[in-house]
Amino acid sequence: MVTMETVDKKLLQEANEFLTTQNTGFLATNGSAGLRVSPVSIFMGDELKVYIHCFGGDKMTNLSENPEACLLVIEGKDTFDAGIYQGVQVFGRAREIAKGTDDHHKAEIWCPYTHDEDLTLLEFTPNYMVVVDYPDGKKRKRRLELENTAQ
Repeated sequence: MVTMETVDKKLLQEANEFLTTQNTGFLATNGSAGLRVSPVSIFMGDELKVYIHCFGGDKMTNLSENPEACLLVIEGKDTFDAGIYQGVQVFGRAREIAKGTDDHHKAEIWCPYTHDEDLTLLEFTPNYMVVVDYPDGKKRKRRLELENTAQ
């Protein structure tokens, strides 16, 4: 649960609205399987929970050892200019939600797309976010600290 008094409400709303409109991200993990960045499908739930559908593999090995991860979600580019990416980096902890559990059923209610039932479901709880955009053509990078009372 995010304590609203401790965060910039406008930036929080902006980040949440952006993430809600996206369905693809890149999940970075680190552990005995090595540093990994994997494309994943995402959707938002309540309390700023980001849910991730993915196939198993090395990222799951890493997350079982080290739940700290980074999720990068960027808007599609309409330019080839290097470095012009708008989006949100979400830093936090990921955990697998077992199939058939109440938590799994509750999370899937939020999912806006159809998907293969064999996919793994992760719950990603953010600790902080970095929001990058380009108002007036100039890069702006803002950090949003989140106080999560349930981790």
